[in-house]
Amino acid sequence: MNNTSMEYPIVSSSEELGEHAQMCQTDGTILFIVGKGGDGKTTVTKEVICPALGLKGIEGEDFFTINASGSAPSDVRGAGVPDLEAREMWFAQPAHWPTRERIGDRPCALLLDELPDWDVSLQSLCRSLFNPNGPRPMIGDHELSENTFIVVTGNRRIDGSRSAIPSCPFVTRCTSLIWQPTLDGWLDWAADKGYASSPVYTFLTYNGLDQFGREGDFFSPPVPQPWDGSPQPCPREWEACCKLTVEGAPEWSDSVLRKSIEGKVGKAAGKASYAFIQTVAKQLPLLDKIKAGDEELPSNEADQFALTHCALRQASRDSSNDPEAAVASGALDWLVERVLLPARNEITEWGFKTALAVGIPLDQHPRRVDLQGV
Repeated sequence: MNNTSMEYPIVSSSEELGEHAQMCQTDGTILFIVGKGGDGKTTVTKEVICPALGLKGIEGEDFFTINASGSAPSDVRGAGVPDLEAREMWFAQPAHWPTRERIGDRPCALLLDELPDWDVSLQSLCRSLFNPNGPRPMIGDHELSENTFIVVTGNRRIDGSRSAIPSCPFVTRCTSLIWQPTLDGWLDWAADKGYASSPVYTFLTYNGLDQFGREGDFFSPPVPQPWDGSPQPCPREWEACCKLTVEGAPEWSDSVLRKSIEGKVGKAAGKASYAFIQTVAKQLPLLDKIKAGDEELPSNEADQFALTHCALRQASRDSSNDPEAAVASGALDWLVERVLLPARNEITEWGFKTALAVGIPLDQHPRRVDLQGV
């Protein structure tokens, strides 16, 4: 028996996930989130659920993450300290938990990461946490903040995990959801993180969907069955690839970069994304001619994406001291008139949004309406 057939509702919107958290806070249930490894369950807990509950999501202050897989009971309830005089034993305050001694009754979020995989003896120490309408939550002998919101995450065997099936008494105390991020949602998040200048980001913008519009070919495809342990594309690994190739990152040797990307997202996605990176590099001489007015933007869609990416990086560098002045003075008119507007509509709109994400205020350009496709 396995947990491949968990029939939980699928959530792909950050706004919807935040609202589910607010509902759980209201009705007193635990929020149980399952999904593929690397799909961002921990990240959305910190960056989506915490703000939805009015929390800052600062680790150790109002956000606490516990993963006790492979831990001993003393790591969870605290180490036993003998009292020889009283012939009793008391337990020291466990590290990393939002105990009342540590934070009082301040509101906080507690993430129990991959709890279904914890040893049963460790799960039993958390028993009072799973009765939100009962007495004050405790871990072992230690009281937690009375205003602790609990999130539990887990994986599924269908996603290449050996996760255990969560027990019925646990599930019946939860709102259980599958977190399944969308490519568009992840791209918005990555742009906010400053990854829009990476050619990997541009690659995903162009190639993250297959020809039928289904997400998954390169962004976050289903794990092949049977699972063979090969690297698989997922949001966490794509973020790592963006970090390697973002503006200002070190210059890596071609062979090492290619192997590193393939080692993160697998051979198929790795080869495709690396080929796009190489295409971007080859477009730089042509971009100089387009910028000078000696050449026109090619009609091929892939070339347009690559050139637009190069143009945005160059414009970002050229205007880094005062982007608003660069737009107002017309210094970036070449970007608008010779690259963005001649491109296909979807590339123009993508280029406009990406320019804003990297700090180029094209929403102040005289042709901003045309750039937005209005």
